[in-house]
Amino acid sequence: MTADALRVGLLLNGTSVPTWTRRALVDMLDRTDAEITCVVVNDDPDEPGLDHYIDRVREYPLWAPVGVVHTLLPAPDYATPASVDDLIGDARVVRCAPEPASDFGNVLPDDVVDDVADRADLFVRIGFGILKGAILDEPEHGVLSFHHVDLREYRGQPAGFWEHVNDEDAAGVTLQRLNETLDGGEIVAFEEVDLTDAHTYADVRRRLYAASEGMLTAGVRNVQDDDDPVTPDSLGTLYSLPEGRDVVRYLARNNVGRLKKLRS
Repeated sequence: MTADALRVGLLLNGTSVPTWTRRALVDMLDRTDAEITCVVVNDDPDEPGLDHYIDRVREYPLWAPVGVVHTLLPAPDYATPASVDDLIGDARVVRCAPEPASDFGNVLPDDVVDDVADRADLFVRIGFGILKGAILDEPEHGVLSFHHVDLREYRGQPAGFWEHVNDEDAAGVTLQRLNETLDGGEIVAFEEVDLTDAHTYADVRRRLYAASEGMLTAGVRNVQDDDDPVTPDSLGTLYSLPEGRDVVRYLARNNVGRLKKLRS
């Protein structure tokens, strides 16, 4: 490790990550002086059980079958699991179970924060869900996290869904430095994504995740250069899984999009 290297820590649910995430990490390591110096692995990731899916069917009866179809289809290339063991090297690895925050989200145990906070100048959150607590403030440059939306326009889930249904010409991907407020942290990198000829929801998601792959590099450079981050003046509407009319709108728009692709 070089003396002036930026020390980066990873917060993971496991040592396999979506392919787009691995590509973002590789790009960062190739194009900056950042080095991965520690990794915190979630020993108790929240894996949904049968009760979770039953509750989803009850709460979102129209969307649940669509979600099942998406789950059964082969994962797109950007979402397939990819190991990061070779990127971690001899970095310090700590395993822990997160603790519930007092209101919502998760915090890391105090002893884990004490162990890793001085081992990294910034952390990248890839696991642990909504993260709060001391880990956000201890590293010099905080904790960075991806959001596959423009937080000033749209928030929540599913990523890219509402922009697609609302026939937006563009969407965005945000790399944010987290704070205690939901989606209220500083924006350290942003990429606008053209959707004018993205005919299906799959097209939208593919473009969002492709745009992500170089953004960690941009965000690392920005925090190293002390570029002024953007604090959003306001945040977009917080969306959740679609219900009723919005599911019908999605199915109609997606089917029309498929026809357009067949004709082009």
